[in-house]
Amino acid sequence: MQDYSRDVLALDDVQLELFVRDWVGNKQSKYYEVARFSGSGDLGRDVVGFRTAEKHEGEWDNYQCKQYGKRLPTDTAICELGKILYYASQGEFNPPSTYYFVAPKGLNRNLEHLVFNPSKLKKILIDQWDKYCRYKIIDGGDIPLAEEVLATVNNFDFSTVCRVALEDILSDDSAKKVLFKFFGADPGSSPKGVVPQDILDTESEYIKQLIDAYGEQEKTIFAHHGEISAHPHLLQNLDLQRERFFDADAFKRYYRDNTDPSVIDLVEQDVFHGIADVLGEKHSETMGKISAVMKQAATVQTSGIASKYARVPIKQGVCHHFVNDGKFKWKN
Repeated sequence: MQDYSRDVLALDDVQLELFVRDWVGNKQSKYYEVARFSGSGDLGRDVVGFRTAEKHEGEWDNYQCKQYGKRLPTDTAICELGKILYYASQGEFNPPSTYYFVAPKGLNRNLEHLVFNPSKLKKILIDQWDKYCRYKIIDGGDIPLAEEVLATVNNFDFSTVCRVALEDILSDDSAKKVLFKFFGADPGSSPKGVVPQDILDTESEYIKQLIDAYGEQEKTIFAHHGEISAHPHLLQNLDLQRERFFDADAFKRYYRDNTDPSVIDLVEQDVFHGIADVLGEKHSETMGKISAVMKQAATVQTSGIASKYARVPIKQGVCHHFVNDGKFKWKN
């Protein structure tokens, strides 16, 4: 996969915050909601991930984004940390559960040492409050380390202050969709579909129409898929069609999770137009129609970033998804 380090480093301050907001927003299992704060009223927050519906009154993480031409300096980082703890002491919000420094260029050696030694980070914030924070939290203001501020600092767990290295972001699966959005990154191939042993409700419609087509071919009526167990050739065909369906399902899920919905829409549009003429032809029996459509689907040339990963079974499986979703029927 292409290295997008230089592309991220080329983002300006605002673009980096937007990039991080989208990246954090993709961590759906971790956060209830993600918000970006910007401007003079951000109170030390850049991108915030709320862990619960209580938002700032519950647990939340702060992603402090710093796009510098050099490694993040100690004085800037200490001031930012002091700022957010000051506003927490004033009741603006709970102190963050985790405080991330997102600095693509990295932290300077001294700051990195402090982050990896939480007790030292705490000590320097307290001992050198006047140097790093007192006159810098508010422009033209004076914020001494008063009792309520010191209490908040003392109660804060400094081991939750972390750095986020550029390679941490780029290697995170949650970043794939963001890299596609910002830089048109290729997310790679989708995983192969996993076919469950039992028929799922989510595949019931195309299965029902296949079973009807099998009955037509065998000149009998199968009430449900369990009744074809005495016909090995039908079972084999059903297994093949389900493999195609779930390959297409895995493909669609992967690209919807890691790109934009338009990518899958384009593939589906190409497949549909590629098989439309065959669908419109007269077929003596339904299985003949299915076979003809599958052969045609295999030859369709799809377009877009996912085209080179749209394997034959995927394109064929997309046809079953069309049937399952009611776009057309196997058996009229």
